[in-house]
Amino acid sequence: MDEFPPPRRLPGEPPLPADAEVHDELDESPLRRPPHHREDDGPPAVVDESVDTFGAEAAAADLAERIQRIEPGAVRVAEDGRALLSPPFDGTRDRVGEPTAGRPILVVFGAYGTPWSPSLGSVLAQVRERQPTAVAVAWRHYPDPAAHPHAVLLSLAAEAAAALGRFWALSSELLRRRHTEPADLHAAMLRAGVDPHRALGLMEAGTGADRIVDDVASALASGVTYSPALFIDDERYQGEVDPVAVTAALEAAGHEA
Repeated sequence: MDEFPPPRRLPGEPPLPADAEVHDELDESPLRRPPHHREDDGPPAVVDESVDTFGAEAAAADLAERIQRIEPGAVRVAEDGRALLSPPFDGTRDRVGEPTAGRPILVVFGAYGTPWSPSLGSVLAQVRERQPTAVAVAWRHYPDPAAHPHAVLLSLAAEAAAALGRFWALSSELLRRRHTEPADLHAAMLRAGVDPHRALGLMEAGTGADRIVDDVASALASGVTYSPALFIDDERYQGEVDPVAVTAALEAAGHEA
């Protein structure tokens, strides 16, 4: 059974990319992979084999359970009716790749391993390319364990990279493709300059899990029901998630500052 059923666009969600079902070519990977199950081996393991291949499944399962227990808080709303980021952007806590003084702040609630991840990655790359000194981009995790089982594990991979000083390098790689196989993640780590074995140890230890839970709680408190969701200067962006529209909104925010 395919781990990713044919995606459907829900009301309010961004358009589904045309290449949503395209998977990567696989590279050889040292990350663990279970042997194929045989009839005489007895009943299969409880964990779905399509997920139980990366080597940090226990930590990912624990994190997914914590995420599913989060209760949404009351959503703050601006005078124009748009939801406000809760808690507000905090440069000492948020994953932000650039200095923030005097710049519009783009806070992204996103997930890796979803049909929309590559299009979001393209938007963020082009925003940074077009406005490298004018905009600061911050990331908050919003994986949905029910819709995209690999998203939780990939968020742990990103946090492991953060502990190794390579969060944005790996985050950019994870957004380029779906990364549905261990070899995909291993290759992304190598491209990002992350030692896969050190990263796997951090993932198994649940490094960054508390931050991911806090980010998801922040998403729910900010009225977010799907990813990607964007906030500009703590106010919900309601336009299309494409480079031209997002760049225009950021330029307008910069003129108002």
